[in-house]
Amino acid sequence: MELPQSPGKRPISAWLLMIVLVLIVLLIGFGAISSIWMLIAAPGWMNGRFLLDVAIRLAMVALCVSVVVGIARRRGWGRWLGLLVLAGLTVMMLMMPDTTQYDNDAQRSGGAFGRMILLPLLMGLWGYRFGFSARAKRYFGS
Repeated sequence: MELPQSPGKRPISAWLLMIVLVLIVLLIGFGAISSIWMLIAAPGWMNGRFLLDVAIRLAMVALCVSVVVGIARRRGWGRWLGLLVLAGLTVMMLMMPDTTQYDNDAQRSGGAFGRMILLPLLMGLWGYRFGFSARAKRYFGS
């Protein structure tokens, strides 16, 4: 007869993801509030694209808040949404244009290595530690 295992402590990868998501919520929420404030200040300026932008920002805030709540409450869907958010952040970082000014080809190749190889490897490690490590399985109650 096996004794029930007590739920594990929250892994560091979960703490880091929750902190990152709270920062994202604050930044996107501030942008949405300033957009809504502009809408209130100048109501004749509103158009469909502006409303779509505000709606997308509010949806992103809702998604991030739901992921943080799911992780904090040890829900399985919080784990999978967290992995989805990590994958989205990785894709977003890879798709952003590189506007860095390099002095020579060695710096340019080092920047490309860091951006195209090192960054996805680190994000993959973070995703593994968050969703599939032994501590994560114990925390989320696989």
